[in-house]
Amino acid sequence: MNVERVEVLRASNNHNDRIVYLMTSSFRAHNNHSLEHALEYVHATNKELTIILFKQPEENPRNHEFFLMGIHNYQEVFSPVSRTIHYFESFTDEMKDILSSAYHIVKDRAYLLEDKAIEQKVIDIAQTNDVGLSLVESDVFVPVRAASNKEEYAASTIRKKIMSKLEDFNDPIQTTLTWLQGEEDALGVLMDFINEKLDHYVDRNDPSKNYTSGLSPYLKYGFISPLTIHNEVVYFEGESTDNFIEELVVRRELAYNFVYYNEQYNQFEGITYQWAYDTMAEHLQDDRKYLYTKEDYLNFATHDPYFNAAMKEMVVLGKMHGYMRMYWAKKIIEWSKTYKEAYDIAISLNNYYFLDGNTPNGYTGVAWCFGKHDRAWASRPIFGKLRYMNANGLRRKFNIDEYVDTMERLVQNE
Repeated sequence: MNVERVEVLRASNNHNDRIVYLMTSSFRAHNNHSLEHALEYVHATNKELTIILFKQPEENPRNHEFFLMGIHNYQEVFSPVSRTIHYFESFTDEMKDILSSAYHIVKDRAYLLEDKAIEQKVIDIAQTNDVGLSLVESDVFVPVRAASNKEEYAASTIRKKIMSKLEDFNDPIQTTLTWLQGEEDALGVLMDFINEKLDHYVDRNDPSKNYTSGLSPYLKYGFISPLTIHNEVVYFEGESTDNFIEELVVRRELAYNFVYYNEQYNQFEGITYQWAYDTMAEHLQDDRKYLYTKEDYLNFATHDPYFNAAMKEMVVLGKMHGYMRMYWAKKIIEWSKTYKEAYDIAISLNNYYFLDGNTPNGYTGVAWCFGKHDRAWASRPIFGKLRYMNANGLRRKFNIDEYVDTMERLVQNE
């Protein structure tokens, strides 16, 4: 394992008799560098390993159920390496006591603010009780700070930095443990993608064709490592594979760079560039032919059948085709009184309904629609110099009516 994945915040300064692995995002047994680091401490100290799975329930019950199904066999999976395994949904006194009585804590590194708040609680406990503490990055291919020491402007500025280090961080972990249910499900989705869709991934932007991987919910919950995915697809040469690795590694880890270095990633006032704010200010008073509310969207009550179909996919299925996700957010911008209102609605819907919502990718995808990681375009009403997308473009590029029909059938079958 590349040692740059690990940051040892505190050395152990006590005589406690257990190592604690606090699993907060890498919910898997395979290619889990945090678990491997914890086991290294176990072997070096001859102390027992306690594992804590910690996940605060999401607001949407569907998302929480997806997660719980993915970890339901955790006792069976981790029992070969730990006799004491806990699952907590809140930071209880019992959990604090376990952490306080550790010799050393190993924790998955946090990136989002709410996760950093939990991480700070762990740091405080470690400091107060002279407990050692390590943070490990196992949910990205290249650790965020190893890739860059600053917030990057665009994919073009981070691509070489990341791709030049892939070999250094291609450090899969060997294990004899079995698989969490979520891991098994993720591997099934990955194999289906490789066998049925990878050759066509170059056409992934077509909403009428189902050529996207479907892996983002499993990546969100840490049920599969980006290393596992990369090392399965990299053997298949071609443009589609190159495009997929660009999305899996460069674009995804650009999103982690954004939320890690920009503490305003979830606030409209801090998500994008000055040129974008300037152009939005110039066009704030532009006439808007249509104005809709969040409730209109949830009732599929806009004049746009393509937008309504995308909303049905989101509300009913918990996902949305990637290209339609861009179109969806652009339309919310066009149909809102203010840009801040548009941002707040898009983030609210994104985080509640999408199985892969409330992630670095989710925040970055919405911010992109407001100019983040993009460039200025020719000015036009409402959008100013922000990139514009419209229904005519969908009809010109794709058989978009087929997408609408597909969503209608899927919704009726649910």
